Amino acid sequence: MSGSPQKLDGNQMLAVVPDDTVWLSASAGTGKTHVLASRVLRLLLQPSVDPSAVLCLTFTKAGATEMATRIKDTLAKWVWLADVDLFAQLDAIGAPSDDATRDRARTLFAKVLDCPGGGLRIDTIHAFAQWLLAAFPHEAGLIPGTRPIEDRERAVLARQVLADLLVRAQNDPLGDPQLLDALADLSLRMGPDEVEAYLLRCAQARDAWFGPGGWQEPMRPRLLGLLGLPSDADEASLAAICADDAFDVASLRRCMEINAAWTAKTGQEAAATIGAWLADSHAARLAGIDGLASVFLTQKGEPRASGSQEKLDPSYPDYRARVVECIVAIREGKALLELADRLVPALRLGRAFALAWDKAKQREGLIDFDDQIREAANLLNRSELADWIRYKLDRRFDHILVDEAQDTNAAQWDIVFALTGEFFAGQGQHGDLLRTLFVVGDYKQAIFRFQGTSPENFAAARERVREEMAGAAANAQMLRTNQRARELNEYGLGRSFRTSQPVLDFVDKAIAAIGHEAFGLDQPAEPHKGWKDRRGYVALWRPVGAAVEDAGEGEE
Repeated sequence: MSGSPQKLDGNQMLAVVPDDTVWLSASAGTGKTHVLASRVLRLLLQPSVDPSAVLCLTFTKAGATEMATRIKDTLAKWVWLADVDLFAQLDAIGAPSDDATRDRARTLFAKVLDCPGGGLRIDTIHAFAQWLLAAFPHEAGLIPGTRPIEDRERAVLARQVLADLLVRAQNDPLGDPQLLDALADLSLRMGPDEVEAYLLRCAQARDAWFGPGGWQEPMRPRLLGLLGLPSDADEASLAAICADDAFDVASLRRCMEINAAWTAKTGQEAAATIGAWLADSHAARLAGIDGLASVFLTQKGEPRASGSQEKLDPSYPDYRARVVECIVAIREGKALLELADRLVPALRLGRAFALAWDKAKQREGLIDFDDQIREAANLLNRSELADWIRYKLDRRFDHILVDEAQDTNAAQWDIVFALTGEFFAGQGQHGDLLRTLFVVGDYKQAIFRFQGTSPENFAAARERVREEMAGAAANAQMLRTNQRARELNEYGLGRSFRTSQPVLDFVDKAIAAIGHEAFGLDQPAEPHKGWKDRRGYVALWRPVGAAVEDAGEGEE
């Protein structure tokens, strides 16, 4: 903040009220960081709030650093500002400007420096998980000396684990030689670098292999079930669908007769193809299903022109439709079986690597980001000492702020909710002391779905907080206590200070065309507002790699 402070307005000012729990939807360029920093400052100005009781969780190190720098610089400036200038600074964020508040503002810089660790706790969710595990290593079941894995260590360890796995598969009598074939197949289809990335993704998907419901041998029946096939499906069962009692051979024979009556070469060849297929064994019919399909369908899968056949029998399209339905079912089943043949070896290799990777990390005393989040969540929610640990933390944090909440996945939300578990349930460990949660995010920026984040997670977390607070408020009213019945305050920051109105108009139209449900919204978004006096330009580019479709048959 400078000598001419940027004054909050509208929902910005409402969002920083320190005794409210707030869920803020903030688009890019709407002053979200300024609001978040102002919220922290308003909390620190409260006489009942100790700086060590404030925890701010961000998604990136850059975000944490920017937040810490803003707050530190502001508090340092407040120490020496003249009363008039300090009054303006406080007024800009909606804080009281009386003598007591000004005096407190001048002391905050020193109080923050006196916090454990030398400042406010503003961390990424991973850094906080790392701190939590370091504070309770025995309770988390970590081996003494366990430390986060570095990027280079990860690459070296991954190659060592894979090499050991392959050597064992080749030389150890207890090894699985099929893993070598699976790796060779994946390498040909994906390339060496992509195979390594795939195996590391398998290792990160720990819940897929460990615990109840984890993938175990035999894998094929379970995979077939997921693909919608019988657990014992194979080529023999698929060939049985080609038998006379399963395939609509009556319609197929009628199609053969109609084509045979058509004297043109096309009709004669079609009739011959159908006749040859009918004369084959069930297994040969399965192998030749694509040849039969070419009689009735184009390469694009569309029905071939049948004007000549319809002149001979107007019911030809109906016969063809019934035959095509049988063909499609067989081809889909065949494609799914081929997919299973590729996936099962890849899953076996992925599982073997994941198990070996987990043992290697334990042996080396290493833990990665996903481990930190998972173990921290277990520590707070599911371990036998979870209640005691939550009690210890409950005495430490009274105000939790979550930035970039749309990038928080389900496991990370488990940590947040464990920290706030007593906030809205009775009086918790702090009696009637003020306790708040502040969450800010933008559903449109939830782009890390591959890491488990989604607009749906964002909405589900908001609904959980809303329900917990509504329940606590209802209880307070029913018991007629002196507690303030607080409910969740939801605000949106729709005015962008960096984007022109024409661009935001396009965004609104795009959201409307796609549908608000696709963004995890239960209702249409509010219109976005920007600079009306600034020109905007929207350009639509062809996606990289997109190719122009080939012209259809008969088109020039």
